[in-house]
Amino acid sequence: MKKKTRARRLEDKEKRRATILDAAEKMIAKLGLKRVTFGAVAKQSRLSRALIYVYFPQHSDLIHAVCERGLVKLLERFAEVSAKTQSGLDEVVALAKAYLAFSLEEPLYFSVIAELETYTIPPADQNEIEQSLTFCGKRVLGCVAAAVEKGQADGSVSRTCGDPMLSAVSIWAISHGIIQVSTSKECMLKDDLGVTASDATEHGFRLLRRSLAT
Repeated sequence: MKKKTRARRLEDKEKRRATILDAAEKMIAKLGLKRVTFGAVAKQSRLSRALIYVYFPQHSDLIHAVCERGLVKLLERFAEVSAKTQSGLDEVVALAKAYLAFSLEEPLYFSVIAELETYTIPPADQNEIEQSLTFCGKRVLGCVAAAVEKGQADGSVSRTCGDPMLSAVSIWAISHGIIQVSTSKECMLKDDLGVTASDATEHGFRLLRRSLAT
């Protein structure tokens, strides 16, 4: 009986946490990341502000938890891609394109991830929520690094690329830059340069492939 009660409490706790995060996401979409308040989330979730503080003591904890949700969804996409590709090089490029698709289909999560990429929290100062987010981010980069390592083993990725994790960081930065330019500078690309956002992204991914290939 006690085990059932404990399990039920844990289930209820997870449901309330999910309700709070659902409300936070709606408020981020409506108000913007920096204007979201505990009061707005409490009103949207129909829970007390005091209860939200129990789950997320700081405003940053709430945003970090939303970000982790996004990274988990990105990891799910990466897993699907990895299961369908043959060579390591194909997998690396497919992961980059999956990140592009994620940015277009999950703009809220992408914007939160992009915003938090500008912040660094020293490991020694991280709380449990921040540690969980950091671990999730490492898993995302780990997927890219594993694809690079796979490519180096099967001969599709040049060994001159060096350390797989360092390569993963560079690939992430290049892919993120391609996406940011193609989405935020679409009018400039078309009006000033005479190219479409699609042309820019595809060209960027071709250059990425060529830079890694043997």
